[in-house]
Amino acid sequence: MKRFFASSLALACLVALPTSRVCAATQESSRLVHFGFGGGLSVPVSDAKDAFKTGFHGKGWVSFSPPRLPFGLRAALGYEKLDFKAPPTTPTATQGTGSVLSGLGDITLGFPVGPIKPYVLAGVGAFNFKADDGTGTSTSKTQFGINGGVGVELRLGQISAFVEGRVENIYTDKGLNSAFGSLKTFQTQIIPVTFGISY
Repeated sequence: MKRFFASSLALACLVALPTSRVCAATQESSRLVHFGFGGGLSVPVSDAKDAFKTGFHGKGWVSFSPPRLPFGLRAALGYEKLDFKAPPTTPTATQGTGSVLSGLGDITLGFPVGPIKPYVLAGVGAFNFKADDGTGTSTSKTQFGINGGVGVELRLGQISAFVEGRVENIYTDKGLNSAFGSLKTFQTQIIPVTFGISY
């Protein structure tokens, strides 16, 4: 009789353990809303690297991820600051700064493999670009832009750590940058590399 009860108890534990794990996994995957924040370097590329030095940024976002689907929606706010390079013709000139306040709407596509989830994202948004020439004169303008990138997320219990790289294309024009001789009409391209956590 004792052996029967012991065997029954062991069988119950074996059944309950994977069941509880499945329930926990189901509960985790059924969560619809997630939050994240992070920061890192902002690297200007293409024409922008002739006008800006490497800067820094911070961002925060909220996402909506339907259960059992690889797609998600993300709304993000970001702030970037980059110093202008001195024009080649006047290398001793006072250097200004540029800052970008952005609001983005993205679509994400993830491919979870155990605790690791690589993903891609793409979206559109508005970028408020403010330029200060270093003498107290500043200009500001809001421009349309697009962005896309890749990232990887590592689940650590109830939170996740992630690293993400994106390309931002901000459709600036010469009217905004006329105070800086080194700038021409171009698409400002910046690559933010972000490290952060989400939950």
